[in-house]
Amino acid sequence: MKEYLRLMRYVVPYRGRIAASVGCLLIASLLNAVSVASLQPAFDGLLGTEGNRQMLSVPSALQPWIGDWVRSAQAFIRAHQMSVLTFLAWFLLAVLVLKAVVNYFSVILMRDVTERVMTDIRDKVYGHIHTLSLGFFMRRNTGEIVSRVTNDVDAVGGAVTDIFRNALREPFTIVGLVGLLFVLHWKLALVSLVIFPMTVIPIVKFGKKIRRRSTRVLERRAELATLLQEGITGVRIVQAFGMEAYEQQRFQIKNRELFQAVMRIARVDSLSIPVMEILEAVGIVVAVWLGGYLVVQGDLTPGAFMGFLGALASLYVPIKRLSAVNNNIQRGMGGARRVFEILDQQPEVAERAGARVLPPVRERVRFEHVGFGYEPSRHILRDIHFEAKMGEVVAIVGASGAGKSTLVNLLPRFFDVTEGRILFDGVDLREVTLHSLRAQIGMVTQETILFDDTFANNIAYGQPRGQGDAEIREAARLANADEFILALPDGYATRIGEKGVRLSGGQRQRIAIARAILKNPPILILDEATSALDAESEALVQEALERLMRNRTTFVIAHRLSTVIQADRIVVLEGGHLVEAGTHPELMVARGTYFRLYQNQFEGT
Repeated sequence: MKEYLRLMRYVVPYRGRIAASVGCLLIASLLNAVSVASLQPAFDGLLGTEGNRQMLSVPSALQPWIGDWVRSAQAFIRAHQMSVLTFLAWFLLAVLVLKAVVNYFSVILMRDVTERVMTDIRDKVYGHIHTLSLGFFMRRNTGEIVSRVTNDVDAVGGAVTDIFRNALREPFTIVGLVGLLFVLHWKLALVSLVIFPMTVIPIVKFGKKIRRRSTRVLERRAELATLLQEGITGVRIVQAFGMEAYEQQRFQIKNRELFQAVMRIARVDSLSIPVMEILEAVGIVVAVWLGGYLVVQGDLTPGAFMGFLGALASLYVPIKRLSAVNNNIQRGMGGARRVFEILDQQPEVAERAGARVLPPVRERVRFEHVGFGYEPSRHILRDIHFEAKMGEVVAIVGASGAGKSTLVNLLPRFFDVTEGRILFDGVDLREVTLHSLRAQIGMVTQETILFDDTFANNIAYGQPRGQGDAEIREAARLANADEFILALPDGYATRIGEKGVRLSGGQRQRIAIARAILKNPPILILDEATSALDAESEALVQEALERLMRNRTTFVIAHRLSTVIQADRIVVLEGGHLVEAGTHPELMVARGTYFRLYQNQFEGT
């Protein structure tokens, strides 16, 4: 029920369209009852034996009130049989055509609402995902997140359609046909509909099973999407190591698990059809036997009997549809629960109430006894204490797993410190807005993130729209990227492909540097920016980085100690602790951890 109510919040803005669609459903249900009811005049008034022609089987209490009208109508029909038959045929055709037109408008209106709701939910989920902290993405697979925005939202859309179209249309149709049955012969209707309440049992029981199993199907789809995403993005490694057969086997296993989960739902879904048909058969057999008896006894006209059977047979069609509709809705609620799980996720890093804008940093960045752990029981950093003055280059070195990248990720508040604090010109980062904080930080990492867009848009990413071409070109020139971009047929308008796969590693890094130059932040983070490059590319990138680092406070992470020798200060981490700090000559004289790292790296050179 909670998922239903939350889903309704997205539907309420389109209540006008829903009301119009429901109005069309009401008209269609009425027209359906009229089309079935027109059978009796055709059978009794035109085809019945003389003296046994009656247009309606009405309760005996009403017959004195309409007796004269019925006799006059019967006389008119006998005098103009073919004209009345032709009129009834055209009337029936007009009713059916009008019902089809009304159904069309009902369908298109509800489809419009469904697509709008799905669009709104997708927008909401995608926007919310970008507010979540990095910890969320470290705990979730990319394929699973993508599946929540696509497959799960699609399942919700199917539920919206069935809730406001089929779940409303079928009850209207049922009410209209039940009313017609009672008009034709109320005693026969009571007996025939005794079986009707029993149809609710399979609808409810099967719906509960499908809701549980649909969640499993969506989980399997997410697992398959994750495997697919990994296999495609890592295709070079797969082929390089000859693991095509292994990856195919992994995919087949997950694909079979999805198949089995889908078939578990299909078995329940398919079982509901014969169960409903058996109940329908029982009701119709009872009506045939008892109705035939009433015709023989003269208590029911043949036309009324045929009309009754037609209405009864038509009644079980929407009942069977309701069972299918309920199953679809339960599938959708499984998707809604998974979507709302994402929307209920709260960012671990959030702005405090009354957070203020961070003024431009002009003096220093200070780490005061900073500690951090992804889990309370496992600390990555402990008691980190140092400062960087404006314009200084601070190198952070240490063995793999020492906490270097974690430390610099605390600066833009990708994570919040668990102990101590970080100050920009004496202001705690947790007291300022995230936007004003991150606007003053530029990053160039080993894993360069580029988008399938033009060079110009990638360089100007994050900057105000309409950034001047001259500024973009100047940033590219300073990053040593202008020359190779202009050599391309479309220059800066060239699309670079997904993740920049058409570029070399050095070219991608220079685009990232151009992006940072255009942003012009006072604080810069370089996280292994040259570690994966060849000598020629590294020289070009290093030259571009030197231009970028001028007049900024720069934090450099590098495994190659030769790149940090000239740093104003070198901070050495070991096991999450700051064990040394100083210039290269000072640390070499101290013969501590840095000296050992340096010796290991350059021994024999």
